Amino acid sequence: MSRDTEFASESRINQSMKIFAKKKIPHISFVIEPISLTPTTFHDRIPTITKDTSEYIFYCLQKNAWLDSENNLKHNPRRKNTWQILSSIVFNKTMTSTSIFENLDKHKNVFPDFLNTIYGEHEISFERSFEALQWHKQIYNNKINSTM
Repeated sequence: MSRDTEFASESRINQSMKIFAKKKIPHISFVIEPISLTPTTFHDRIPTITKDTSEYIFYCLQKNAWLDSENNLKHNPRRKNTWQILSSIVFNKTMTSTSIFENLDKHKNVFPDFLNTIYGEHEISFERSFEALQWHKQIYNNKINSTM
């Protein structure tokens, strides 16, 4: 992940891949990019977040300069007090209707991980899962064919 400078940094991944290659362990790396947001991204990815709530979150992120020109998160939502700052912007009861606030409150526990995935600093993501499963299947089939 291009934005991960710690756990899954490029240098750490490269180190691990060298070790795997040396030990003849099959390995592959999939790039996980940030996800560009739209007003419906939150609803599209988590259908129990209403469209109104999704649009409201997008509006708050735009209004508070959290999105770059491509609608990617500019700030890492897990660094320092960043998530707390975002949550105080988004979850401010006086800024929104009761139904949006209730929907936000219902989903408050999923936002940190979800925003982290959107930011593009997540070790595991469903974004490339189909490709990863295809790769595993290929490794399995190669192993089965080589033993026959």
